[in-house]
Parts: sequence; structure tokens; C-alpha cells
Amino acid sequence: GLRPLSRSEVIKRITSLATAHGLPNLKGHSLRIGGTLHYLLCGTPFDIVKTMGRWAGDSFTIYLRQHTMILAPYLNDTP
Repeated sequence: GLRPLSRSEVIKRITSLATAHGLPNLKGHSLRIGGTLHYLLCGTPFDIVKTMGRWAGDSFTIYLRQHTMILAPYLNDTP
């Protein structure tokens, strides 16, 4: 039957596709960061993204340093 792919299976398939098409090798962490950015760009609140990504702290925000489209609304918001 059908079953979810494991992390190692996903990375193995992505590596195979990237190699076959002459693309750079992506790591699993790149996908996690990309998913985080996707949800934030869609307007998902930080706390929800943090929970969805199982981020223990606010470390995921270091990946946003050049993404002002994401940060601007939060910087202008008053608590």
C-alpha cells in the first residue's frame, strides 16, 4: 500500500533528480527552510510556522535576514 516517504527516501529521490538534470544537490535542511519561507510569504503567522516546522526556538528567523517582504509587516505591527 501507500505510505509516506521517509526523510532519507525524499533526499535520495531529490538527489537523483538533481543529478539527472545537472542541478545542484539540495539538502533536507534547504527544503525545511524553503517550506518555512513559503508559509511566511503566504502570511502564516510566525508562531504557527514555528510549530509546523518543529522549530524549538526562534533560530529559523536567521534565514529571514534578507526577506524584508516577510519581516516588514511584523516590524510595523504594534503589540
